[in-house]
Amino acid sequence: MDIEKSREILRILRVFNPWWEAGKIENVEPFKRLDFYAIKKRLDDTEIVTLVGARQVGKTTMMEQIVEHLLAVEGPKKIFFIRADNAGLNAVSKSPIEDSLQVYQEYVLKEEISSIKYRIFVLIDEVQKVENWTQSVKSWYDINKKIKFIISGSSSAKIIMDSTKPFVGRAINQILVPFKFVEAARYDKFAAGKEHQYINSIKKTLKDSLVEVLKKKDISEADIAGLYSKFQDAYKQLALEESYFRALLTNYIIKGGYPRIVKEPDFKKCIESLTTNYRDVINSDIKQTHSIRKPQLMEAILVYLARNTSWMLSMETIARDLEENSAIIKEYIGFLRDTFIISVSENFRHGKSKLVKKKIKKFYINDAGLRNVINNSFVESVVQDGNELGKLVETIVFNHCLRLKFNLTSKARPDMFYWRENGDEIDIILDCMEHVLPIEVKYRNRIDKPDVKAIRKFVENGRAPFGFVVTVDKLEKDGKLIYVPLWLFLLMV
Repeated sequence: MDIEKSREILRILRVFNPWWEAGKIENVEPFKRLDFYAIKKRLDDTEIVTLVGARQVGKTTMMEQIVEHLLAVEGPKKIFFIRADNAGLNAVSKSPIEDSLQVYQEYVLKEEISSIKYRIFVLIDEVQKVENWTQSVKSWYDINKKIKFIISGSSSAKIIMDSTKPFVGRAINQILVPFKFVEAARYDKFAAGKEHQYINSIKKTLKDSLVEVLKKKDISEADIAGLYSKFQDAYKQLALEESYFRALLTNYIIKGGYPRIVKEPDFKKCIESLTTNYRDVINSDIKQTHSIRKPQLMEAILVYLARNTSWMLSMETIARDLEENSAIIKEYIGFLRDTFIISVSENFRHGKSKLVKKKIKKFYINDAGLRNVINNSFVESVVQDGNELGKLVETIVFNHCLRLKFNLTSKARPDMFYWRENGDEIDIILDCMEHVLPIEVKYRNRIDKPDVKAIRKFVENGRAPFGFVVTVDKLEKDGKLIYVPLWLFLLMV
């Protein structure tokens, strides 16, 4: 590489890495979500960490927080940050990762990376912007396992698929999503200067208790009773704050969990931000990866799915309603799944292959606030509309269960299910740890026996050891069914 090119790259890299001279990083978001601590535990491992998620979920913030943490324990020149989407860097180099690392070893480390005995940390933001990035990362990773790569990519599951091929056994995927309800509660407490660590403790206790039960080969009545007692204990700890959590939940149902939206009180700014967000996904992220002949159709599909979130639909129904070919509908829905905007639930078939694809599916927008913006229902009155509220609550429960299953299975995009048979239906089926866990959402003031007939029959017939019914305020154990208020259930997952 000629000296002028090296000097220009170094000039840009110094802007990305001000701590090389200052020894610190400025203006880092002080609130740390729980994902940060999961990544922090992996910093001493040799595996490549990939942070993947939709636009605006906080990947760059997470990278900056990792840098801040590393600066407290490592020398500043051992930490190297590359913004792969930087126009200046890409203008001067056709191989920005390769050339940046060459410049870094020559002018900053001043020794060959292949021979170093200490750990260095290479963070690459928006890595999907670099063509053939996997080859560049793999070649340097193979040179010396002392390089700890942490890479992020926006809005495409493609980065996961790309990374798994050359990095089999060498990469760990960390999916970043909008704040779960527990994160929204932690942030609200943090922003108010109040204690919030107890929320972490309650979440951990409830989740660990659920996992402990699901790990058992045979789940007894005593196990179910023990799990229910953990919810009782959690409720007792939080009883004086129930009105607080329910008010926060109402806000979450309207605004969702995108970090910028959680922190923004002005509804108009929230709507503008989320609108820009999903249109950028369509017009930039998806177009970058796929050939989109009809971008207006893509948005029409998204509006349709937002309006019908949590409903059972077939591709043929969507195609008929939108007056379009079902093949292109299926293709475009696949693109929306890849960008973490929607998720799909299949009909569960007990005792048969769970991967048999059925025509009727349920579609969910992956954030309640984003759904409300796309549906033109980002208003406080949405929680007074029973039909809308039912869709939103099931969508929120589904999204949280999806994240729970990801944590339990480590699959980047785990299969999700509902159950429908002979007119009976259960909203969500989690199949993990050798057990099936049915979850029915009944967000209403009164729940009668016919309302839970399907899930009760499912459990009594031996298809599942127990089940959850998510309610407004009912906390009760009835046989093998555990009724839990929505706000408390969401604190678990």
